[in-house]
Amino acid sequence: MTDEKRLFRAIQSKRKEEPEITFQYLYTKYKPLVRFVVAQYIKNGFDIEDITQETFVNFFNHAERINSSIKTYLTVSAKNISFNFLKKNQKLSYVDTDAIPNLNDVSPPSDYLSNERFDELVCDMKKVLSEEDVNIILLHLVDDVKFEDIALQFNQNVKTVKSKYYRALKKYKKIKGAM
Repeated sequence: MTDEKRLFRAIQSKRKEEPEITFQYLYTKYKPLVRFVVAQYIKNGFDIEDITQETFVNFFNHAERINSSIKTYLTVSAKNISFNFLKKNQKLSYVDTDAIPNLNDVSPPSDYLSNERFDELVCDMKKVLSEEDVNIILLHLVDDVKFEDIALQFNQNVKTVKSKYYRALKKYKKIKGAM
């Protein structure tokens, strides 16, 4: 019999008699693994700790119905709880990259728009988007600044800048399409 099977049987038998000892042993043994899995999706240390604890509580609440190994259950549960947390807090967004036109292949707007029309376009964007979003769009499209350089300028992560850029374009397109 493997160590994991013995541990699982001990959990089921001790759960009724000494649940705090079983929980502490399991938590100590698998906490690094669960924290690692959660940290792949969550970056805030407090949230990582909360989700790690929630994973173990979830395990003990469903210990009787678990058919897989403890390690498998904990890792899958940690991943799912992390995804649910991200969805709940709207920190996860999916962008369909096929739906976004490749705007880098097009010459910058200043080349084919009159100055008046360009100023109107910028004013329209400022009505709909935040100042930061407008600046990111203009820097990337008009000034042809790379995302890495924009991220340095705004003191943000490159992925954050890209997300803001694509979300801003999508939002502007959606609102302009509704008008």
